[in-house]
Amino acid sequence: MREKDLAHLELEKVFERIKTHLNSKATERFLETLKPITDPQALRQEVQLVEDFLAVEEGLKIYPFEDVEVQIKKSALQDAVLSLEEVLGIYKVIKLIKDARKALGPHVPVRKSLNSLVKNLHQFPQIEGIVESSIDQRGFVKDSASEELSGIRSKIRDLERKITKRLENILNRPDAGRILSDRIITIRNNRYVLPVKTTEINKIVGIVHGTSSSGYTTYLEPHSVVELNNKLVILKEEEEEEVKKVLRRITSYIGEFSHKLMEAFQTLLKLDYLKALSMLTKEIRGKFPRLSEDRIILKSVRHPILALTTKDVVPIDIRIEGKRGLILTGPNTGGKTVTLKTLGLCCLMFQLAMPIPIEHGELPVFEGIFTDIGDEQSIEQSLSTFSAHISNLIEFLPLVNDKTLVLLDELGAGTDPVEGSALSIGVLEYLKERSAFVLATTHHTPVKLYAMESDYYTPASVSFDKESLRPTYTILYESVGSSMAFEIARRLGMPEEILEYASKRVPAEFEKFSKAKESLEELIREYQEKLKELEQLKAELEKLKAEHMLILSSAERIKEEAYKEGLSRAMEYLKQIEKEAEEFFKSARERQRIRQFVKEKAQQIEQEMEEEEFKVGDWVEFMGSRGRVLEVKEGRLHLSLGGVKAWVDRQKVVKIQPIEPRDEVHSFDIKRGMPTEINLIGLSAEEALYRLEMFLKEAKAMGVKSVKVIHGTGTIKKVLQEFLENSDLAVFYREGYPREGGSGVSVVFLER
Repeated sequence: MREKDLAHLELEKVFERIKTHLNSKATERFLETLKPITDPQALRQEVQLVEDFLAVEEGLKIYPFEDVEVQIKKSALQDAVLSLEEVLGIYKVIKLIKDARKALGPHVPVRKSLNSLVKNLHQFPQIEGIVESSIDQRGFVKDSASEELSGIRSKIRDLERKITKRLENILNRPDAGRILSDRIITIRNNRYVLPVKTTEINKIVGIVHGTSSSGYTTYLEPHSVVELNNKLVILKEEEEEEVKKVLRRITSYIGEFSHKLMEAFQTLLKLDYLKALSMLTKEIRGKFPRLSEDRIILKSVRHPILALTTKDVVPIDIRIEGKRGLILTGPNTGGKTVTLKTLGLCCLMFQLAMPIPIEHGELPVFEGIFTDIGDEQSIEQSLSTFSAHISNLIEFLPLVNDKTLVLLDELGAGTDPVEGSALSIGVLEYLKERSAFVLATTHHTPVKLYAMESDYYTPASVSFDKESLRPTYTILYESVGSSMAFEIARRLGMPEEILEYASKRVPAEFEKFSKAKESLEELIREYQEKLKELEQLKAELEKLKAEHMLILSSAERIKEEAYKEGLSRAMEYLKQIEKEAEEFFKSARERQRIRQFVKEKAQQIEQEMEEEEFKVGDWVEFMGSRGRVLEVKEGRLHLSLGGVKAWVDRQKVVKIQPIEPRDEVHSFDIKRGMPTEINLIGLSAEEALYRLEMFLKEAKAMGVKSVKVIHGTGTIKKVLQEFLENSDLAVFYREGYPREGGSGVSVVFLER
């Protein structure tokens, strides 16, 4: 299909709405690769897959994830090393894939089409294992990832303690308050330094590593720690090299499974798309039409984009049956072009296996959908409106066949009406010879008359209220509509003398034709109103029938429950008889005969109680919880009850009516000024804890995913990190990377 046709029908706007529900940039790329399906069998399979997914999607949770396609490909290269962030991104995707398989797997026995997705959601326990054993929850490589790394970090900690002790001696000097701008130890250029007042810089021997923006503070590395800092820098480099070795080992593991991992990742993208599609379906209240061979029926269809953006969209009925073409007439602003675009966009969405906003319908599968809509004028190509339309027609007419849909707006416009009408009829005859489905709009009377006499095209008009001069958005079939030029001009304020002069120029035959046409339209309108009333009565009868069946079903269920209760009481009565008989009869032989009699009757009752048939997929109730049957085996049922699975005796289960999925309401809001960083240096431990707690609550309430906490390297760091380890506000935290502030900073994650 041509890109210009997709643009005319505004498919991109549907894609843009779907993108708002996606969780990854990678899925946006996946969405752009989707093309309309032109094979009926392939479309049936895809529609079945979407329907099955929509039935179970509430159990699947997908949260934002990174595009790891490049990283997966990179891992397969020899001697490649993924960064820590890249490894964690892939690890998160693997966990998502695992959760998706867990959520969808149990539904495969009932909804078999889901197997095409589940079978590609491969599991990667080896990768999970090596990542979890090498990287902690804060996102740091563990000391235990290798013996060499453990030894290096032990030396680093010893050195840092020595450096800190020497610097603390300076902090505790009697003149420290006069010399230092702040009694803290900080890091500059990966070296431990002290913040010294610039005016007192000569009081301490050392190396300057920069000044504050105000110039008030100079960051000084005292001479007593220079050698220790030098050793620390070397150890940090050795640590970085050892971390790289660990990451290289993890990368090689990922590379071994790169093919399957890529397959699973692509399946995750489809699941993310299907999840977004389910949200779009709820927004437009979409359904799938049935596949047909030779007719188009869209009952109570709404334009998908209007259904998304406008509350009170008037639905219309589009029918092309019996004949293969529809010529739509009537005044401007009557809804002709919207009808044209509604049909085209719904056909595209259906062939993308997307539900459309209809009550019910039938659609063929088209190999091509060609459009000529809107003003095609092109200044760059020196084409007038008429020339642009003709050029467009010339481009696609040779491609038309019996499996194409052609949408023509304002056929014959932009040139002399007589010649334009003749050319329009010629185009319609050409399309008839090629058996194409056609929906065209026109204002030209000769084209209207042609449609009335045609055995291939059905004439129709959009209804218009002459009193208010507003469209009613109803299509009247087997009728032709007036352009209502005089009425609209009068309503808009055209001088009456001009209208009087113009009316005298209208031929008498045309006036007679217009009056006859109006009478016919009135009869058609009355007929359609009566037909609508009949359809409403039919719908009410169907509703009453459904309610009647529900009552019968409820009565049957009550009967079954009463029957089971009676049987249960009978069992209890038999047990009571057995007990009393044992007391009454003295001999062991007589008591044995009574026991045998009770046993036989009990087995008979149990057999009667097991008569109810259960099958996989049935909705059932057990101890007040509702769920579905996953498996039936030897008088026991495997049930899924609100996410909990259990084997239960079938006698304890009651079959119930299927539960309809509930509609969800989604809201959107825009957050500005989100808190992402707090500086707690210089505060007491109590005040720092209070401020941190308030800050985290505010950030979490505003939807912030991670924040930076600046606390320095003193005692307050330990207090705050103990709080974070036990707080419900933080999922996990890690020390900052050197570029983020090093060990004087903690990065706190509020969401997974």
